[in-house]
Amino acid sequence: MQIIVDIQGSFKCKIGDGQWKAYKNLIIRENVIHQLNTNDSVQLLIYLDSETTVAKEIKSRYMDKLDMYSPDINIFKDIDPKALQQAILKPDQGLLLDVVNRVLNVFCGTKDASKADERISKARQLIAECHPSGLSVAYLANLVCLSESRLRVLFKAETGIPVYQYIMWSRIRFAINRIMNGCAVNEAALEAGFTDSSHFHKMLVKMFGLSPSQFIKSNQQFNIITCDQITLEF
Repeated sequence: MQIIVDIQGSFKCKIGDGQWKAYKNLIIRENVIHQLNTNDSVQLLIYLDSETTVAKEIKSRYMDKLDMYSPDINIFKDIDPKALQQAILKPDQGLLLDVVNRVLNVFCGTKDASKADERISKARQLIAECHPSGLSVAYLANLVCLSESRLRVLFKAETGIPVYQYIMWSRIRFAINRIMNGCAVNEAALEAGFTDSSHFHKMLVKMFGLSPSQFIKSNQQFNIITCDQITLEF
């Protein structure tokens, strides 16, 4: 699932073989074939796992079985446009994560995120900081002093997704970073802890609706920043 926000003018998009249209904001459901044209402007693209709580909230709020939707939202009522532009043009991870949180809160119609269980916050931080190839539910449960079954229950309650799927996201993030820095897809997949490139391909398509080659092709002109050390709070 994608959220696209223009910070200067507008961008163009077409779904499948449809017509090009101009947008200021756009939500695109997962597995929907589309093309983007920056239209000489600057956009923030947010990729969301469709099974996360925030993605489900946004789809419930706007999509109603639609493949795409352009909400009439002025994000600059809640976000300083200079801060957003700086976060995109001169990427700083801390600033960008704060801006992304604010953008998602605007789309969800919320201002403040609920406080998470400290043990789950620690588990999420460990997933963000540790090398993904060594991550497992058992490893995390031991470090946060929970049984595996209890960790699964609490993690799903806090984040809206299973802890195993969250680990998969960490592996995908790591592999994408390696690929975007010139690493071969198969090598990046193995480094991230996938059994092979086919396993990586399957999980990327399942979570984002894009194959590795499609992801690289569609993002050649963009600055891609992923969450390495700090977890996003929704």
